[in-house]
Amino acid sequence: MGITVFIKSIKISIDTNEGPFGFLTYFKRNLNIIRGRNSAGKSTIVHSILYALGMEQLLGAQNDKALTYVLKDYVEYGGRKCFITRSLVMMELESNGKTITVTRKIREEKVDPRLVEIQECAVLTKGEQAEPLYRYLHDGGSAQIEEGYYTYLEKFLGLDLPQVPHKSGTQTKLYLQYVFAALAIEQKRGWTDYIANLPYFGVRDARIKIVDYLVGTNVFELDAKRARLDHESVQLNTAWLDITKALSNDALKNSIQVVSLPPAPTAVFHASEVSYLKRTAQGPMSLDEYKNSQFQALLRLQQEETKWKDATPEATLKQIEAETERLLRLTAAYEATLGELTLHRASRSANTVHLKQAQDELIKNKAAQKLINFGASLDLSIAKDVCPACHQDVGHSLTDLHEHTPHMDIKTNIDYLQSQIRMLERDSASIALSMRETTVTSEDLTRRISESKSRLRALRTDITTTSTVSKANLRQQLQMEMDIEEASMFSQRNRERLEKLEALAIEVDLNQKARADLPKEHYSETDQKKYDLFAKLFRSNVGAFDYHSAPVKDIIFNTDNLLPELAKIELREIYQKDFSEIKQASEERSSRDSSNIAQESSASDFVRLIWSYIFTLYETSSHPTVNGNHPGFLLLDEPGQHSMATKSQQALFMKLAAAKDLQSIVAASFDDSESTYRESTHNVDFKLIKLGDKAITPGGDTDPVGE
Repeated sequence: MGITVFIKSIKISIDTNEGPFGFLTYFKRNLNIIRGRNSAGKSTIVHSILYALGMEQLLGAQNDKALTYVLKDYVEYGGRKCFITRSLVMMELESNGKTITVTRKIREEKVDPRLVEIQECAVLTKGEQAEPLYRYLHDGGSAQIEEGYYTYLEKFLGLDLPQVPHKSGTQTKLYLQYVFAALAIEQKRGWTDYIANLPYFGVRDARIKIVDYLVGTNVFELDAKRARLDHESVQLNTAWLDITKALSNDALKNSIQVVSLPPAPTAVFHASEVSYLKRTAQGPMSLDEYKNSQFQALLRLQQEETKWKDATPEATLKQIEAETERLLRLTAAYEATLGELTLHRASRSANTVHLKQAQDELIKNKAAQKLINFGASLDLSIAKDVCPACHQDVGHSLTDLHEHTPHMDIKTNIDYLQSQIRMLERDSASIALSMRETTVTSEDLTRRISESKSRLRALRTDITTTSTVSKANLRQQLQMEMDIEEASMFSQRNRERLEKLEALAIEVDLNQKARADLPKEHYSETDQKKYDLFAKLFRSNVGAFDYHSAPVKDIIFNTDNLLPELAKIELREIYQKDFSEIKQASEERSSRDSSNIAQESSASDFVRLIWSYIFTLYETSSHPTVNGNHPGFLLLDEPGQHSMATKSQQALFMKLAAAKDLQSIVAASFDDSESTYRESTHNVDFKLIKLGDKAITPGGDTDPVGE
């Protein structure tokens, strides 16, 4: 894994009522140490880096609310306050061979801090200039659509953030802010947990998902496969229920009972196993028996006719002629309804396409309007008569418009699209209603055609006989013919439905087999090896950082919560207590579970654990056998918490400096002690950025490089 993100430079520009102030520095590819006494402004620089990255939510707020007064209110200089009229931060980044310069305003009239300006060139290090792009953040769609800053940054960093479970039960993205929570540790709350300061986006087990992603496990692929199979299962279940419901309703209307029809999807189904029982006055009988009995009864009625006609009466011929004309009209009307249904289906398909297009255009126009509202109106393409949806000149996007014809502005266009969507939605409802009405008409015509055919057959039978048939006899024959025909149609309709159920059963079987092939354990064997490596590297780092609250060999890594633990030891805090006594007492409570090692460490030792955890994430991800997703960047604000020993700090700096594909930026005061600084950085290769009394100085165009 090569380096993914490299911060090359940062510049803070501040205009005050007493002149310009600012800060400028350049970073190297490996270890950078920002040294300054307490209150010199180290955290101000750290906060500015996070702000330029769009990650200030890790500080507990967003936009300018996350920043200190020196970046937005006033600068203290020479014993007086210089009030800020305008301020911004610029940062140059490189990733995968491409360099961009990000500018984000902190305070500027009529410019929303949610607006981000991007130049795809090296503005700070080479003085290059390029046409700016504008993106927005901290608003709907900023991590999903093209105009969103997080979408741009994710693509620029070459990351592919997975979908993860939301607490609502839906799927959502593992947002970039989550990932950076494991890369950037701020001073106030960042050293209170392994991955602290997680913004709330409703992701279930967010810290675990972050670690899984950085280490490069395939749980997301497996989770996605499970989700796909779940979705497929729901679809199969819905399709099965739709078919069985239609079949059952059809049977109910015809006084038929369906036997051996599985109410729920099954992997084994044979249509031949389903049978039908017709309810009759003589009791239930199979459909075939019923049809045969009706046919035999009809034959008997025909044989019982005693009166035959010598000639065909004129009246009967007229009835046959009238009924034939009626049948032709019914047939023509039925064919017309079939044509109407075809047209309705075509209209529905076209309407769906147009609705999708209008919705997509509305999203793009709203995004463009958002950028304009955030202060980019003078530089946006739409302000230059370029459509944000099709990227063509608005003046030529309509047919034969004269130059004096006024174009729709973006708000008018949004209103038009919203009106069009409402109209299309109304049309969809109207088409659906028309289809239902036409279907009902078609079914009624089918019934009437059947009746007409039956009557014609009866009339033709009547005129070919030599005896007169009673009306009762004729009506009974007609009814029997209709019953026989309806039973035959029922069998044919549901033969097709049963064939569909057989096809669905095959899909259910494949779905179930695919589920069975999924790993029974949450982590595959490959993933488990990655976490075995993580545990090994973690213990090595813990030892290197001089952790002493418990024997390093007893530390295990729990893959249930992805946290280090002490095996079989349940302790709260370790200071000067004799470890062997605590271990013996703990073993006597063997029924208890193992506990989080954070609860069993002194304050400084727990910080060592956090160092180890954060650095091991990088080491594991960058290991040649793992190839994870760590961006190769760490930002640590005052890692030497709780009077940390210089030996431990030196070990940390040695580790950071030796990691060839890792850029690390560390802000540290070294307890305002020169000797502590010297000891902590002895034999460490790094770039020193040494601050004076204040990081923010008049002008601020000089890189404060130390010795």
